[in-house]
Amino acid sequence: MDLLSALHSFVRVAATGSFSAVSRETGVSQPTISRHIALLEAHYGTTLFARTTRSLMMTEDGRSLLPHAYEVLEILETAETVLGRRRASVSGLVRLGMTTAFGLYFTSRLGELLDRHPDLSVEVVIRDGFGDLVEEGLDLAVRVGEIAEGSLIARKLGVVRKWLVASPACLARCGTPQHPRELPEYPAIVYNYGGGRHDWNLFRDEEESVIAPSAVFRANSSEAVLSAVSADIGIGLLPEFQVRQDVESGKLVRLFPDWKIPNLPFYAVHTGPRTLPLRTRTVLDFLVEVSSEVLRDDLPA
Repeated sequence: MDLLSALHSFVRVAATGSFSAVSRETGVSQPTISRHIALLEAHYGTTLFARTTRSLMMTEDGRSLLPHAYEVLEILETAETVLGRRRASVSGLVRLGMTTAFGLYFTSRLGELLDRHPDLSVEVVIRDGFGDLVEEGLDLAVRVGEIAEGSLIARKLGVVRKWLVASPACLARCGTPQHPRELPEYPAIVYNYGGGRHDWNLFRDEEESVIAPSAVFRANSSEAVLSAVSADIGIGLLPEFQVRQDVESGKLVRLFPDWKIPNLPFYAVHTGPRTLPLRTRTVLDFLVEVSSEVLRDDLPA
């Protein structure tokens, strides 16, 4: 049993918080993972994880070792690349968790990636919320909003801008609001993933309006919200990249374009190690490429 294998097990246990999760992920038995950690603890003469029957917490010495373990593994990966020991072709399966709206956009571009790498296979799991990446067997996932889980390695892809939109028929029936404070008087389609309040925040210069929309329909899918808005049911708040084409074609009308709505950060996340397998890195790079087209801060408002 060598220190490099033990270090790899260590960083994965640190990322997942579970010996059994690393065992499932790597195909290595759980007793072997435990022996890897015990080897490191004996080698460094310290305890890396505080274990109880219900939890596994990294110690201060474990947190001190972690960045050095990542550095060692990254150096090894770089050496293998330079010496040509990695396979030159990109092959294998990558499972990618995507939000609904961006997942559909990404899928429409996926042919470009697969044309470049015929031996690559991509499985896209589309829904607006994901739990534990390891338990769900995902190599990568996208997340909207700030990342709370410290075990995830995140790469910012850009920002999601939101537009308030309605159909021309809806506005003809209900009238067009002249100020955001009037919005509670209008039927609203509310995206309600995650529970809690779903206020609409708009600001212009020194003025801010925080609106509690009058929801006539709620959905936990942005596609369902768009469908309801397009069916003339009410006003909806949706990602700009999801509705820009419909606004430009006149199918939808953007409301209050001179008001700003807070952007949401958009990330690609994985559980590590920082040096990903070539197939996963290739998909991540393509994800960054596609995101740069629709999630940049400097795109026209």
